[in-house]
Amino acid sequence: MKKFQKFSELSKGNRAFRIVNDVLAVAMIAICVVMLVIFGKKGDPNNRLLVTIAVLVVTIIPYIIEQIMRRRFSNVFLFGFLSYMVVAGIIGSVFNVYYTEFWYDRFVHTLMGFIFAMVGLIIVSKLTDYKKLSVSAVIFFVFTFSLAVECVWELFEWFTDLYLGQTAQGGAFPGDIPLVTDTMEDILCNFSGAILFCVYFVIGKFSKVSLGIKSIELQLAGRQCERKFFKKKETIEMQSEEKKEDNESVEEIKENDVMLENIDNKLINEDKLKKEKSQKQEKSTEEKQKNHQTIKNIKQ
Repeated sequence: MKKFQKFSELSKGNRAFRIVNDVLAVAMIAICVVMLVIFGKKGDPNNRLLVTIAVLVVTIIPYIIEQIMRRRFSNVFLFGFLSYMVVAGIIGSVFNVYYTEFWYDRFVHTLMGFIFAMVGLIIVSKLTDYKKLSVSAVIFFVFTFSLAVECVWELFEWFTDLYLGQTAQGGAFPGDIPLVTDTMEDILCNFSGAILFCVYFVIGKFSKVSLGIKSIELQLAGRQCERKFFKKKETIEMQSEEKKEDNESVEEIKENDVMLENIDNKLINEDKLKKEKSQKQEKSTEEKQKNHQTIKNIKQ
């Protein structure tokens, strides 16, 4: 059975960054719990109960995945994810800013397009050798991934509004824009955010101004090397176990051979003893017969 793998050690800078992320996550969870208590006592006129529960669960998910996979998320990714959840989940949904500031929803969807394009960059680096990918392939993947996430999100909004009585797409208050228009504006803003990340990626990749892209790429490459190291380590351990089992099998075979050889020797010795005993008996019989004949001759 495999040993429970420990998390790799963090450097001092990454440890401090991780503490910031953990404090941010704990603060978000605390806010959600307090708001749930408030909704329970004072009511929920704006249908924020379910979305608050969703924000609470989604905030915890990265930490659950880390425990299952025994791998830490990049601090940059985790901070981006938690920051987005603060902007979109806590401020926008839990505190209902989407309905008090008309521009806020467009801002969040643009930010969503940018952040999930970055998530796409991390995902594509895990699926294949990142260094061998062309820039156009990376841009195509991150762009389409961001739009795919937006599509799933809009389906989620439609489902919650239609079947759970929520107001994610608007339309419940006077002056709200039509639902189809809201959906198309959200997709367009996400599209803009994804395009913005692609431009940001190209500038950081090819210009003297890195914009943090080179740092992210180094981190991704480092994580690939780490995965290759652990994979190679597992392979070596498996080969070692197989070799040990083979050695044990060889030892067992040798022991069986020795046992069979001992049995053969024992049988040979037993046969030899039987033959010697038989020869002695025959010799004794011959002597008796000779003596008997001698005595008979004397009497005559």
